Amino acid sequence: MKMDRVKRTISVVILSFGALCILFPIAWMISTALKPLSDAFDGQLIPSHPTLSNFTALFAPGAAGSVARWLGNSLFVSITVSVLVMIIDSMAAFALARLQFFGRTALFYVVVISLVVPFIALLIPLYLEFANANLLDTYWVLILPYTSNAFGVFLLYQFFLGIPKELEEAAMMDGVNKFQLWRRIMVPLSVPATATLGLLTFMNVYNDFFWPLVATTSQDMRTMTVGVQLMAVGQYNTNDSLLMALTLCSVIPMVLAFLFAQKQLTQGIATTGTNL
Repeated sequence: MKMDRVKRTISVVILSFGALCILFPIAWMISTALKPLSDAFDGQLIPSHPTLSNFTALFAPGAAGSVARWLGNSLFVSITVSVLVMIIDSMAAFALARLQFFGRTALFYVVVISLVVPFIALLIPLYLEFANANLLDTYWVLILPYTSNAFGVFLLYQFFLGIPKELEEAAMMDGVNKFQLWRRIMVPLSVPATATLGLLTFMNVYNDFFWPLVATTSQDMRTMTVGVQLMAVGQYNTNDSLLMALTLCSVIPMVLAFLFAQKQLTQGIATTGTNL
């Protein structure tokens, strides 16, 4: 009993220290966002003169257009891509896991192999393709590259393999076709795994920096991550308090998305199988 108590105490101390290491930068960001620029580097975690002026400056009439547009672009692109990925990847995974057709196994291995191809290797071909189609600096160039997700196909493929074959056979005996089988049986059963995929896709697209930076040029088409970078490398100097306020605003949608889908994320990770 004494040894178990000692191990538990050591575990709590180590985990608490790790939590502090993770939370300290966040607390410092919030603290700096609530300070005027003159106090940004005063070394105090608790602001001596807390103010909301940085947030009001971000959304003032002169700056509101850019910041609000950046946030709107990020949310619109992330939500749109998440919905498309959940639909497309679910249909593709269902076809690979439950339908019988020539070349199914080979196609599945192609999907798996594509997981090891880094995005940077596709950057130039993607850019040239969208440039030839005159789609640069549009919402299309921010949405289309993400709509086919091999990871999502693989994730849902594993889940669909774990669904009993008897459910499919019973549905087919009731006269449903393949599309109805996917829509009425597979989709409701795969809600946790699909929600997990949607959340991970939202986080990935919302946090992406490099592709929006390369594919867009106008201020109105920038995303939040690029906007933070633009403010971080000011022309003459950087307002660190304003930068932290903008960074904090960019983090809030991610936190809300995680809190909203936390239950589905946990269930999706717990119930997704590893059948091959």
